[in-house]
Amino acid sequence: MPKIANIIEDARLGGPQVRIAEVAKRLKGNEYETTVIIPKKDNKRFKTRLEEYGVKYKELSLHRLTKEPKHLILFVLLFFYELFVLYRYLKKENFDVLHVSGGSWQWKGVLAGKLARCKVLWHLNDTKMPSYIKLFFKPLAKCCVDGFIVAGSRVKSYYLDELKINKEIIHEIQAPVDCEVFDPQKVQSDPKMDSYDGLKVVTVANVNPVKGLETFIRMVNEINKQAAQKVSFVIVGSINNNQKSYYDYLNSLKEKYNIENLYFYGVSNDVKSILKSTDIYVCSSIAEASPVSLWEAMAMKKAVVSTDVGDVSRFISDGKNGYIVNVGDYEQLANQIGVLIENINIRERYGKEARKVVRNNLDISTVAEQHQITYKEAEKV
Repeated sequence: MPKIANIIEDARLGGPQVRIAEVAKRLKGNEYETTVIIPKKDNKRFKTRLEEYGVKYKELSLHRLTKEPKHLILFVLLFFYELFVLYRYLKKENFDVLHVSGGSWQWKGVLAGKLARCKVLWHLNDTKMPSYIKLFFKPLAKCCVDGFIVAGSRVKSYYLDELKINKEIIHEIQAPVDCEVFDPQKVQSDPKMDSYDGLKVVTVANVNPVKGLETFIRMVNEINKQAAQKVSFVIVGSINNNQKSYYDYLNSLKEKYNIENLYFYGVSNDVKSILKSTDIYVCSSIAEASPVSLWEAMAMKKAVVSTDVGDVSRFISDGKNGYIVNVGDYEQLANQIGVLIENINIRERYGKEARKVVRNNLDISTVAEQHQITYKEAEKV
């Protein structure tokens, strides 16, 4: 049975971590055996999910590239030591394919895989990175990688078009949704969400500038000027230590506009129940690839409004199963949400159509099969 190692240097639970766990769960006992390599730090929720799914994992001392001073210093100082530890583990276990997840800054995984003579697949899942990261990415992409997985066509354009990479080793695989789990007929609503007044307009996003949450708050201010009925606005997601200043900025905006119906829910381990209680879902991001939280909302038959990021426009037909607005345009966002607030029939129709799209294109069964095909092709390179 071919052995797959899937490594990510950031173990905080988010879209990439969910995708890793879901795919590994589906492939378990189906030709491939996956071991997920994760850092020892900040891994509790991710590790719990892997254990629940029965997915093998290995904890190593790995520090991620970040703006947090402590982690950044340790990332630099321990880079070559951690590279050696990772190389030694890969060599010992004799993996056939190393799937490097998490994006273009996961350099240790790529280098260790090359040294250990694994077939290296680099998974790219963003469309916004500092220029110095792209600078380091280019030589590694050309000399150390046997194939690429891109989470959408815009990711491919952002990273690979200028490098003139052989198209045959580039595989486009969107983030998955388990439509059997994210099924509104099977889910109970969230009691905390139900305690908020009126309609619930929700975004699921860790507090991070790339999620465009200032746009979300300015949208709330616009809607509050004109909404004829009660509406509660909810941001669901973690507030990590390195984003405290951004969180403070968001709260200053909330105070500036005197907004009383905006709530920071915090972390939830049951997003599907959050979505069950949601009336309208919003993605206000300034950059995405394949936004899994948006796909999950669509699977739950929610009417959605999203900024035009990543491959959103491939799966949302504006005015048919949701709305798409320009990045940062809070007035346009407010107008489209206002239409949905006032018309339950449109909300229900868009929600039904949205679930059909996700079931046909983004279900975990489809995505896991795409991974399996990609692993087979990587072995042959």
